[in-house]
Amino acid sequence: MLQDLDQLAARIGQLVQRTRQLHSERDALRSRLSQAEQDSRKLREHCEDAEARLQALQARLQTHDSELAAKLAQSEENEARLRAELEKHAEQRQALENQLTAQETAWQNRLSARETDLQRLRVAAVAARERIDAVLARLPGAPVEEHQ
Repeated sequence: MLQDLDQLAARIGQLVQRTRQLHSERDALRSRLSQAEQDSRKLREHCEDAEARLQALQARLQTHDSELAAKLAQSEENEARLRAELEKHAEQRQALENQLTAQETAWQNRLSARETDLQRLRVAAVAARERIDAVLARLPGAPVEEHQ
């Protein structure tokens, strides 16, 4: 019976030792679980921060895209307006050149007509002078000129 009690005491000692070992393992597992939960929280926070930064960047990108589209539309409108204005000025310049060419032609024609009239007047003046000289030469008391 004493032997049974010794065996029982030994067995109880083993159980106590095993219980302490299990408690120690449990505490170690709890510590690892706590550390894993902390790491998980940190990773989740890091992920949330990264997601927030990503959303902020996407919002900025969308804002920049909108601004870029507005600027592009405005520049296209300005380009179209300037092209229309350029075309209008080119047409006005062409019209002025045509008008100037027509005026120049008219002035050339008038100048030619005046030169023709002037030439006729000179011929008529020379002829009139010759007739006047002939009439004056036939008048009594007119000086006699020598012709060479």
